[in-house]
Amino acid sequence: MSILLEVCVESPEGIIEAVAGGADRLELCSGLDLGGLTPSAGLMALAGKAGVPAYALIRPRAGNFIYGAESEKALLGDIDAARHFGLAGVVIGANLPGGRLDLPLIRR
Repeated sequence: MSILLEVCVESPEGIIEAVAGGADRLELCSGLDLGGLTPSAGLMALAGKAGVPAYALIRPRAGNFIYGAESEKALLGDIDAARHFGLAGVVIGANLPGGRLDLPLIRR
């Protein structure tokens, strides 16, 4: 059985250190003290060239995972940015009031 090492990073230095330390993949974010927010476009661009698969956390704000129409637009724009920079994928969470998953949004 092979174990993959995924490292959460929020800076260019973190990308370099994680790759040098043997990370198999990266999860990019900012604002870890807030539970993690969408990383900057610049960080996504650097990670797209890091030589290991990188996934961007897509979360436009702190707080719950219930998103209105404007936040949905931001989410989808951030996903387009991750695709543009050649990232392997995204990490996303979205809920409906009451706690169920917002499957229509997650699928989009």
